[in-house]
Amino acid sequence: MEKTKKLSRVTLLAYGCGDFASNLCWTFIGSYLSVFYTDVVGMAPATASAIMLTARIWDGVNDPMFGAIAERTNTKWGRFRPYILFGCPFLALFSVLAFTTIGSGTTAVIYAAVTYIGCGMIYTVVNLSYGSLSTVMTTDPDDIAQLTSWRMMGANLSSVLLNAISAPLLMWFSGGESYTAGGYTRVAILYAICAIPLFVFVFAQCKETIKPSANAVKVPVSQSIKCVLTNKPLMLVFCIQLLAMTAFFGRMGVVVYYLMYNLQRFDLISAFMSLPSLFTVIGILLTKNFTVKVGKKRMAAVGYIGAALSLFAIYFVGAASNYTNIPVLLVLHCIYGLFCFSFPIPMAMVPDAINYQEDKTGVRADGTSYATVSLSTKFGSAFGVSGALLIMGAVGYVANAQQTATALAGMNATINLMFGALYLLCLIPLYFYPLNEQKCAEIVESLDRKHSQAE
Repeated sequence: MEKTKKLSRVTLLAYGCGDFASNLCWTFIGSYLSVFYTDVVGMAPATASAIMLTARIWDGVNDPMFGAIAERTNTKWGRFRPYILFGCPFLALFSVLAFTTIGSGTTAVIYAAVTYIGCGMIYTVVNLSYGSLSTVMTTDPDDIAQLTSWRMMGANLSSVLLNAISAPLLMWFSGGESYTAGGYTRVAILYAICAIPLFVFVFAQCKETIKPSANAVKVPVSQSIKCVLTNKPLMLVFCIQLLAMTAFFGRMGVVVYYLMYNLQRFDLISAFMSLPSLFTVIGILLTKNFTVKVGKKRMAAVGYIGAALSLFAIYFVGAASNYTNIPVLLVLHCIYGLFCFSFPIPMAMVPDAINYQEDKTGVRADGTSYATVSLSTKFGSAFGVSGALLIMGAVGYVANAQQTATALAGMNATINLMFGALYLLCLIPLYFYPLNEQKCAEIVESLDRKHSQAE
């Protein structure tokens, strides 16, 4: 590892484009695949939930395995960049296949499982490699924070775009008053085509400058995994991210049900889904320069508390007004989005945890470490959506039907109260996270000294 110069604006922009591209594929899946399975393919909520949980169980094996492979890759382009370049066409293909149907009944379920699991595996190859770049592009703490902020701005800008245009596009491509399988497929094709050149831009502009020392400890994969699992700061980041992403992606995956059945405002789906993401971008822009100065832990805590209180308010206002107080509910959704500025912060903690482990053991497991934390995001997405679907099914949700008062109350509690409580639970592992800005600076100085002596 060596000192690096400050990253240029073009590099930061290119890095932000990586998550913009990833989410052109993944946000559409996260926001609409569950309703595609239940309301178009005709699956029971429990069946859709089982597919998503099965995929995430496999990710528990696949993600760390690929992370270990990636960090041991050695090419003229680096360890991670080649997987972005050559993996993005396959990610685009499988993101389209996930929104196609073959047969009915058991055949349709098997096809859905295969395409969804396949899409998740290729997403790991591309997005894990992309995410790992932040650990090998710079050692500057401010640049690392800027990278994660630009990444989350890219992710949320794509969410703004997708949530604003997906519903109108689905209606247009479906050619009627309800969404059709063909409509979903055509929208997925459009997003996939747009994603590929953005990934190529990332590959071209984001260079790997931080390499393991020539005298770094060479260890087998099993030892890398052991080092990651015994890395206390990294495991706490995993827990923080698991809870936060279960709340964030879980709600994103089922909020469309709340808008369709509780509010019964199809005309406002785009506004309710895009404005929170837009306000998240605003929140990140307003706070990104304070993350290092104020401290990652404090800023994250403010974000999680604010997001939780916003969701609690949405629950009570919706229940009290019988879901008719649309202006207040829309404002509360924007406030919720604003407090989601905290989402880049755990990812900015990952390089700190990697440095901590290298300083302590001599092992720098970039890929495996990032794969572990990335896995928490995928687990959170699946657990949140599948858990919500199971609860909704238990309280009486029936696809394409008028919902009972009990079902509506259960959906409101699940989509707002439950996920709000998860944000508050993030405060527990955050409290025990041991690294502050001063400690991280001391670790970087120690590593620089050790590398200089070794050379």
